[in-house]
Amino acid sequence: MNKIVYISFFFLLFHISCNKAQDTLNKITNLETMNQQPIYTLKITSGNPYETYINNMILEKDYLPGSTDNELIINDLILKSGKQKLRIVLFPNKGNKIVDKLGIDYLKLGIYKYNEGYQSYVERKSTLVCEFKLDKQQGEMPIIVKEWIFDAKVPYSLKNWENGIDLSKEDKDILTKEVVNYYNDLGKIINKGDKRSFLNIMKERDSEVFKSLYNDTILIKDDEEYMNNRLSKSIGSVQPIKNYRLMFYGNGKIVTLENEKGETPLFGEDKDNVYSYQIYLYRPALGKPLEVIR
Repeated sequence: MNKIVYISFFFLLFHISCNKAQDTLNKITNLETMNQQPIYTLKITSGNPYETYINNMILEKDYLPGSTDNELIINDLILKSGKQKLRIVLFPNKGNKIVDKLGIDYLKLGIYKYNEGYQSYVERKSTLVCEFKLDKQQGEMPIIVKEWIFDAKVPYSLKNWENGIDLSKEDKDILTKEVVNYYNDLGKIINKGDKRSFLNIMKERDSEVFKSLYNDTILIKDDEEYMNNRLSKSIGSVQPIKNYRLMFYGNGKIVTLENEKGETPLFGEDKDNVYSYQIYLYRPALGKPLEVIR
């Protein structure tokens, strides 16, 4: 009897000890995970024009002829850890009416992870998270739209535009006027070289992007110097916007202006370069003015 009690007590202690050890291990693992600074990217190989989206937000529009082999960082579109959505819209090549079998078979997308942040990204030390291709049974069509789900773990959470107002339900004429005025007002700020006002408007967006990329003070300063240089070269060259169309993203919660090429109509220029200013707006609450979120 005493032996049974002793053995039972031993296993109880062992069980408690194991649980404590596991709890400690879990804490260490979670701490290591939080200390990691993963950079996620989307790599795409395509022989057709395309659009890519992460979590219903536009990532890239490439309508240029010829094949593409591209990689873009997607961290600022990953709002928190968990399941993420990737969507691609594939278009026919110029002169064709359908996305043909060659284009279907050629398409390849991959989500890659750089575990140690910017340094591992520079050193190209990545691991493949998941790879996507169109089904072999996919038929030729005028436009092909496909979605996939993948997991991402990040040590941050960003402002979710899904909590904003559905702008697609607002009066389109009134909304368009508000957006156009926002763009033109921003253009006036750029033309004046008013860097303080410009950075104040972009403050929330920049903070979110810096957070998602784990930027330290040095990188933030470098980015500010880069933007100051762009603004200086754009002074007096921004024209009132024209040739635009209103575009909705983020399930209608985000609005922007684009030309027929999918580019921003807000830009400055000098004799050497064009300096584009792409902004994405959302309304945080009913009756509130539009704000830059990306």
